[in-house]
Amino acid sequence: MKSLVLAEKPSVGRDLGRVLKCHPRGRGFMEGDKYVVTWALGHLVTLAEPEVYDAKFKRWNLEYHPMMPDKMKLKVIKQTSQQFRTVKSLLQRKDISEVIIATDAGREGELVARWTIM
Repeated sequence: MKSLVLAEKPSVGRDLGRVLKCHPRGRGFMEGDKYVVTWALGHLVTLAEPEVYDAKFKRWNLEYHPMMPDKMKLKVIKQTSQQFRTVKSLLQRKDISEVIIATDAGREGELVARWTIM
């Protein structure tokens, strides 16, 4: 079994991969005997637009606010969709036993990781 390491950006992912004895195996990740290292490109997903919850939110109207959905919906950012698909496919591999979050320290790094692996 292998551990999947998720970095926040490619430069950090490549540095981690080098230290963990990984080599490029495909677009957007590196792999070694024990680790698979991949990365986000900053945020790979963002909050969905209000009209995704209900068409009435497409046009702003004070009557419908505040908008308080039970669960926030996310959408993949078009420019980073290929890397998002890479990360998702790695997360679904049968030989991955754990995910190591190696994003930047702080709330944004935590958010990048959580939204990516959700």
